[in-house]
Amino acid sequence: MTRIRNGEHEAFAQLVNPLIEKGYRTSFSILKSKEQAEEVVQNALIEVYRNIMSGKDITYFNAWFYKLVSHRSIDAWRKNDRLKESPLEIDVVTDKHCVMESVLKLETENDIKKGISSLDNCDYQNVLILYYYQELAIQEISDLLGLKSSTVKSHLRRARNALKKRLIENQFIGVNSQ
Repeated sequence: MTRIRNGEHEAFAQLVNPLIEKGYRTSFSILKSKEQAEEVVQNALIEVYRNIMSGKDITYFNAWFYKLVSHRSIDAWRKNDRLKESPLEIDVVTDKHCVMESVLKLETENDIKKGISSLDNCDYQNVLILYYYQELAIQEISDLLGLKSSTVKSHLRRARNALKKRLIENQFIGVNSQ
């Protein structure tokens, strides 16, 4: 860090070059877009450089870098999700039953996404997105977010309960009397 602060650009390259590929894979696994993943990693590198130059004390640099990339990727994913106006796209189907199922499935997915984004706890949102939408395993989420796997499991359980409560409150899903 001292060498970087003293203006040795090669020291910065030596520090971050081994991390870029894994950071890109992490970002790509969240965003599913090559261009967006590259942009997130590039912006993360700029942020890393600024933090180092500002004198921030960074312990466990590798873990900190991967956590930064994953958080910026999740932010980009959320931004994309908000910007998407999911128009009702239905393929030409002759069976009316299939059309109805498609419409209901799309509406349900939109309601669930709205429910997730309306949760107050960002950790719950992150865990739900990574687990259900990015299909990451508990251990992968644990590594990505720098949390214990038991914490991820707890967040996931609590997030499901909070989401269910939110969906019921907003009348997105009916109350089951059983």
